[in-house]
Amino acid sequence: MKVNLYRLGRNMTVPISQLANMEFQLYGGALGANQNCPSYVNGYRASSNSLYGNYYNQYGNPYWNNRLNNYYNNAVQKVDNFQKQQNQAVSQKQSVQSNAQTKSVVSKDIETLADYYKDVNTYTQKWGDLGTGALMVGFMENAQVFKHPINSIRAIGVTNKVFDKSNPVIQALWKKNPELMQKAYGQLHAVNRMAQPKFSVIQKWFQKPIDEATRKQLEKIMSDAIKTGDEKAILKATEALRASRGMDGYLPSLLNKITGGKNYTPLERIANNASEIEKTVNKAKALKPGVTGLLKQGFKEGKTFALIGMLMDCTKIISAYKNGGIESALTQSLQTGAKSIADCIGWTIGRAAGTAIGTKVGAAIGTAVCPGVGTAVGAIIGFIGGTAGSILASKAMKIFIPTDESVKLEANAKKKTAEGQTQLLSLVLQNVQAGEKVPEKVLVSAQNVASTMSA
Repeated sequence: MKVNLYRLGRNMTVPISQLANMEFQLYGGALGANQNCPSYVNGYRASSNSLYGNYYNQYGNPYWNNRLNNYYNNAVQKVDNFQKQQNQAVSQKQSVQSNAQTKSVVSKDIETLADYYKDVNTYTQKWGDLGTGALMVGFMENAQVFKHPINSIRAIGVTNKVFDKSNPVIQALWKKNPELMQKAYGQLHAVNRMAQPKFSVIQKWFQKPIDEATRKQLEKIMSDAIKTGDEKAILKATEALRASRGMDGYLPSLLNKITGGKNYTPLERIANNASEIEKTVNKAKALKPGVTGLLKQGFKEGKTFALIGMLMDCTKIISAYKNGGIESALTQSLQTGAKSIADCIGWTIGRAAGTAIGTKVGAAIGTAVCPGVGTAVGAIIGFIGGTAGSILASKAMKIFIPTDESVKLEANAKKKTAEGQTQLLSLVLQNVQAGEKVPEKVLVSAQNVASTMSA
């Protein structure tokens, strides 16, 4: 509320000026020159020994007294009104400033909570996920080892007999081409694991356990190849054992009966894939994979993970379209694609580096301690390398794409409604209760918003 001080002052001054002129005409001379003269200056009180004072105190002049009192009261009233208006204007101004300040503080706190929402919901891999990520990938590629750990442990002892580290020929092969030997060991270990009878009830529904006679025949294929010391023969035996595996349990057998298919034994599968086995061996120009081979191996896995990531982000694309239209959906699609490609590249490079290191470490452990342990350690290091590359790629993309388009739109929508603001506050509370580390400024903003909501 604006107060026109000039106009109010002028309205108040006019009657006072008129009063002063009347006093001048009544008493003469300058106002206040004679303190014994009753006037506006001395509050219309004269000295007790003054003639004027005695006269007015005793007799007074009703006409002039009333008129002067009216002027005086009117002037005082105007001053009081002016002061009241001034006080009201100041009070309103302070109230507006206080409300604006409160609104500004609350708005700032809501922005902080919205930024926290964006950060939490834009997923970035953390170094703490390294072990979990490597374990997950290891399970995906070696599910049977994790599903049947006792069978896997028992199979190590049987397989080690063929890959006897005390044999000079085998030691030379491990040193010369550890990549090939670890792959060969892995395929024979899978055969021996499938021949173990423990917990085979569930397994029979998908794949029949290998009988002992068949196991010995498959083992002989690898054993004969290793005795020759020929790397191509070992590679051929490795591919033969890989081709021997197939789904022939109760459910696949039932499906074959319905579709007219046929179950094959492990040896029959090898015979059926003889041409493919030969092609693989002949295609292997270098039995050592080298950098190119390691990158190809990592890329096979990396592109699969990239595809999985894109499929998982479909919900984000739908959310972006719902909240921002086709343009936002396209933006989110580009962000998802860029992150998936980066993840693929990171995994490929990391997996190649990890495999190269793991192969050498595994070979050293295999010849010094146990071929089975060395092979397992080498594989684990390879998975850790791939996961580390994926984490680095994720952190790099966080710099270029700090927030997903869909998450940004969701946060902006939540800021505008009371329900959304409550959800932002609840997110902080949930993470605190879950023991997660929440930034101090977010906790302060959450407390401020909560106080405002409860007021």
